[in-house]
Amino acid sequence: MNFRHEWKIEISAADLFALRSRLSVLMEPDGHAVNGRYLIRSLYFDTPTDKALREKIDGVDRREKFRIRYYNGDTGYISLEERAS
Repeated sequence: MNFRHEWKIEISAADLFALRSRLSVLMEPDGHAVNGRYLIRSLYFDTPTDKALREKIDGVDRREKFRIRYYNGDTGYISLEERAS
């Protein structure tokens, strides 16, 4: 089974400015962000037989995920999402 590993490193303010400048040509800011940040709350669902959990453990590449999610504590808009990964 292959596990995903994330490396998090701190960058300088100058590097942050340079990256934002370069990426702004290719990407748009996330619409959920407030002052460049946001808080996400997600609730994932599975079947009664734990299909999603079992597929994750078994290393299945293409899996369906269902979740509800809201941003920045605002429960006025909650999204139901299906994600294939």
